[in-house]
Amino acid sequence: MKTKFMSVLLGLFLLVTISAVSANSGAIWTTGNDCGNKTQNVNHYNIGDKVYINSKHFAVGGENSWTITGQPGNASCDPGKVVASGSYSVGPSGNFCFEAYTIQNDDCGEYKVDFGDKKDNYRINEPPIIPEFGIAAGMLTLASSIVILFFVRRK
Repeated sequence: MKTKFMSVLLGLFLLVTISAVSANSGAIWTTGNDCGNKTQNVNHYNIGDKVYINSKHFAVGGENSWTITGQPGNASCDPGKVVASGSYSVGPSGNFCFEAYTIQNDDCGEYKVDFGDKKDNYRINEPPIIPEFGIAAGMLTLASSIVILFFVRRK
């Protein structure tokens, strides 16, 4: 009985140890338009910005798959859709940086980055609203032109 208990305990210990060793101890983050530390952990992007995936202290070697996915529901314009994906092999330093995606005109809301078992997210800034000049603005321009013309001709 004692031997069986010790065997089960040893098996659980090995299982926990193997799980801890197989989990990646590194971290990922996104940067905007470059691989520098100056822009580390950029989580807000504008249309046309490039998203880079960075890491430090990542497990070396092997192909790691990565995806960028629109958050579900109304959280993004691409709910649940993978907008970019690929695979990447981590070099001997355990650190990396690569260009993963360019923010498109129809992107909005929040997106999730998955690299192996690590995750990060980012948000697309709303583009500034530029008012269109409609009929009211045209009429106001015409009226002000007439008033200015009237004052200029009076003198």
